[in-house]
Amino acid sequence: MYESLLFILVGVVVIAYGIDFILGQLDDPREPRRIRPKIRVPIIGHILGVLHYGFNYYELLRYGYFPKYWIPAANLGTQSGRRRRDICSWHFEFQSLHHSRQQDTATGSKVQNPLVYSFLKIPADVIGSDAHALFDGVLLESFSHRTKEALTPGPHLDVQNLRMGQQILLHVTEMLREDHVDLFEWAKHSIVQATAAGLYGAHHPFRDRKVENALWTWEEHRPSHMLGTDFLRTGYKARDTVFEAFREYFQRIPDDASFLVQQRQNVMREGGIAEEDTYKIQATLSNAAYPNTVPTLFWTIFEIYSRPQLLDDIRQELHDNAVSRASEKGTNEFVLDVAALQTACPVLLSTYQETQRTRHAQVAWRMVTEDTLLDGHVLKKGNYLQIPVRPTHESREVWGPRAAAFDPYRFVPGKNKPKIAPSSFMPWGSPPHLCPARQFASAEILIAAALLVLRVQLTPVGGRRGGGGWEQPALRSGTPALPRPRRDIRAKVTPREGARGNWSVVIGRAKARISLASG
Repeated sequence: MYESLLFILVGVVVIAYGIDFILGQLDDPREPRRIRPKIRVPIIGHILGVLHYGFNYYELLRYGYFPKYWIPAANLGTQSGRRRRDICSWHFEFQSLHHSRQQDTATGSKVQNPLVYSFLKIPADVIGSDAHALFDGVLLESFSHRTKEALTPGPHLDVQNLRMGQQILLHVTEMLREDHVDLFEWAKHSIVQATAAGLYGAHHPFRDRKVENALWTWEEHRPSHMLGTDFLRTGYKARDTVFEAFREYFQRIPDDASFLVQQRQNVMREGGIAEEDTYKIQATLSNAAYPNTVPTLFWTIFEIYSRPQLLDDIRQELHDNAVSRASEKGTNEFVLDVAALQTACPVLLSTYQETQRTRHAQVAWRMVTEDTLLDGHVLKKGNYLQIPVRPTHESREVWGPRAAAFDPYRFVPGKNKPKIAPSSFMPWGSPPHLCPARQFASAEILIAAALLVLRVQLTPVGGRRGGGGWEQPALRSGTPALPRPRRDIRAKVTPREGARGNWSVVIGRAKARISLASG
């Protein structure tokens, strides 16, 4: 058996070197130079690097390991293609990692966001071939359009946000009954339950903890599914558990299912997708909703509580602008106004966005739909262009001399502050193509952070030096856009004096969207 595995491994390596040699002979000197992988195996070395290091792999390519490219970026898709130098440093590795000659069905710009055409498509092993053939073209465009429509600020999103906010309130209240809490685990459970309540209603599939755990097991094994290396089928079994829960849910969709879920289901039914495929496609929405929201909330909490003055400033801001209080029959009644929280609490919003700026390590993608000349380099049709966000988020020309520092007040509007271009802030993608769920996810994080700040005093226990301070935890490598802590932060929970009483969450009157720097 071992001899067979060794033979296969040697064969794969030989084939990789052969393909790399052939591609090398076809290199166009006008294209960006190929960067060799850190794991010295052509073709698959970069894939293994990304799987091992996550998006930090791009930092290894950028700093010291290999030659680096600093290509002045074009603000593609905006400002009529006007070029702006040093907006982003683009690292190219087309030949061995992204030399994909796909048929171009897009029209318009020369570098097209492939998310509409590929991200919304479902992996081949999830749904049947008939559904895959249907889930394209007009149906895919309609699916994308109705998804964005349902997530646009307005009455439908308000209903979704209210259910989500009420569920977060429940988890914060439950936290206050505990002496200690593991913050990352609390964020995982709370975000899954709150998001699911917002999307699927009170009787959502993840009320069963077994299904929730299966969701995270599926998420952990997604890279091995991409490579076909889940030999024990651990991830596939977990995925099947989630699918079965969704099959039962969609046999009788409850009335409080969100407009988003209902619209997606209607589009698929109208397009002829079989019922057994629709619930699997709906389940992939859950798989995409949680992996980045959870660490974003965790790090936002970490950044706030580790800075006492910032914590005091945010508490005061919330009390002044988003909380109303009344005393009736000897009890205190507190109301958090979500609309005011979204539009009148700039320090909290700024801290959240600065957390994204300094923590995000994701990569924006564009597909080159026709040969394009960019600053002396030829980008060939059919290739994928990767835009790591960190060079942009760390650029001193964009963010000033203190770009590397965490400044929680950076995004607070001010007379003498330069306006931040949407293309400079990329946690939601690269304009004009942005994540349609950014308003919902941002509201969720702001509500959770606000309720914690208002009601709970968190004090970390233990730590490497045993001092109980807020120490930066070691990070896990992986592919989420934000790194996760290798070890959780355990914190002592103390109810805040002056915040004891009955709390509720209301949407409020304002209908304005959250003023995110990315648009």
